[in-house]
Amino acid sequence: MIESIEPLRTLNSSMWGEGFGWHSRLMNRQVDRSYSSSDPLAEMHQFMRMRSIGIEETAALLTAARVQDRGYSQESGDKGLKVCTWATVGLSNKARAGSLRNMHELFPGTINLIVVIDGILTDAAMVNAVITATEAKAAALQDADIRLADSRETATGTTTDAVIIAATQKGASYRYAGTATQLGYGIGRTVYEAMAYSIQRYKAWELSQQK
Repeated sequence: MIESIEPLRTLNSSMWGEGFGWHSRLMNRQVDRSYSSSDPLAEMHQFMRMRSIGIEETAALLTAARVQDRGYSQESGDKGLKVCTWATVGLSNKARAGSLRNMHELFPGTINLIVVIDGILTDAAMVNAVITATEAKAAALQDADIRLADSRETATGTTTDAVIIAATQKGASYRYAGTATQLGYGIGRTVYEAMAYSIQRYKAWELSQQK
């Protein structure tokens, strides 16, 4: 759980605090790989209520990956810019965007990213941040030589990835977050490094399961 004294401007790809909003809590909830719910939105709300977690204040992700193996990275820049990224990685249902073969959802939220930015972002910059984070995720998977089991194509993600971009809306203002910008560099670098660490941890865990 990441908590902020003041609400953060968020863009969330999951259904729990979806789309644009303001949230003071960012949660990456771990569930069993056997997790199944006919109404995951209601199930998550029940989970929060039982733990006295404010539903309206929380943007949440769901993952079957091992959250204890999360990666973390941070970068600082000019004018007080700071970018922090948390990544959890599981690779049981690897996928490649644009692949000819059909993909099926198997497990919830296998690669989850939470990117927190100390700065003021326009809505367009928030969307741009999602693009840059996704590109960095794919680059980390490529450099780690993560491939689909059948076609041996390089994976670009999994079938159930999710991302939260959060901004303090304080400090310097940013209209762009592409890779040519300082903000984009910070996003790309932190996502790549957090991903690389969590991929390494996943590989070590996977190897231990084979013994």
